[in-house]
Amino acid sequence: MKTLYRYISWELFKLILISFLLFLFVILIDRASTIAETVLGQGVSLSEFLSVLLKGLPAFFGIIIPISFVISTIILFIQMESNNELVALKSCGISVKQISIPIFISGAFLSLFSFYSLMFLAPKSNVAMKKELQQLVKKKITMSISPRNFSSNFPGITFYVEKIFPEKGLIENFMVSVQKKRELLTIFGKKGVLRTVEDTVFLDIYNGSAQLINWEKPKEFKLLRFRDYTVELYRFSNREKFSAKKYKTLPQLLKEKDVESRTELLKRLCLSLSPLIVGVLAFSIAVSLPRGAMGMGITAGLFMVVIYYVIYTVSKKIAVKSGIPAIALMPDFIFGVLSILSYYLAVKEKLSFNTGARW
Repeated sequence: MKTLYRYISWELFKLILISFLLFLFVILIDRASTIAETVLGQGVSLSEFLSVLLKGLPAFFGIIIPISFVISTIILFIQMESNNELVALKSCGISVKQISIPIFISGAFLSLFSFYSLMFLAPKSNVAMKKELQQLVKKKITMSISPRNFSSNFPGITFYVEKIFPEKGLIENFMVSVQKKRELLTIFGKKGVLRTVEDTVFLDIYNGSAQLINWEKPKEFKLLRFRDYTVELYRFSNREKFSAKKYKTLPQLLKEKDVESRTELLKRLCLSLSPLIVGVLAFSIAVSLPRGAMGMGITAGLFMVVIYYVIYTVSKKIAVKSGIPAIALMPDFIFGVLSILSYYLAVKEKLSFNTGARW
């Protein structure tokens, strides 16, 4: 039996690794295109771009792990069925229940890894990526401005720029509006240079004009014209507060008592248990499919994953709105019942699917 378990575990490990890397590559491409729109062409080097991209990948481990496990489990046991390996094992008196032991062990291990990833790796990954982007914005402040569009990526500041030269931080034919507590400063200029000194952003303006309005004294409207003028636009905070729930690790979430924090905690717990729960369901389906049903099996696995994530997304929103965090566990409850029922029928060899596949 040990030889059998080693064989199944090794074959499953290879498939999981391939699937994991494949799905990670797909996400990598998607993230690369999204981040590239922000940073490339702004004077950001390729190494800096890759650094931002790689720091954000651990945030997706919790999603990729269950998908990889489900697809790998289905592929492995359909292959074993096609090669008559399952028939040979059953003829030797080895039951489906005994064959499933490596699945339970692998599912439990992946659930533990998924738990660690969701509770610790993902929040730290989100924080690291945001900090990296902030550092890039400080170095290349033009990243926050889109040409021929109104951009308002800094509090109280709105830009409209016709042309941008990211390498030099140069902007041409621009308007910048600076909203303060009691004043509104609107600056028009032909040329300007954005630069960052430590944590402060400055705008050097050449050949421009400014309109200053005091909301308490609107009649004292001021119009200024100048050749050279420097204005302080923004000062980055040295102590960034990552208040969003996705930035918080397990100990931080446990300290908070609000509904949203409790929901976030249970949501991550729910997703971390999904490899074991959905993996057992995938195994039950795979050993019950006839020979030659590889396409049907993979389709069923993907459909299963999609349904799980739809319920997962909806249950989180319902939990927050209703004030009942436990609703976030709904996907695991539903699929847990399905897994237990399917596994029982598979062990009793009463679960079968008529897919029209040829023997």
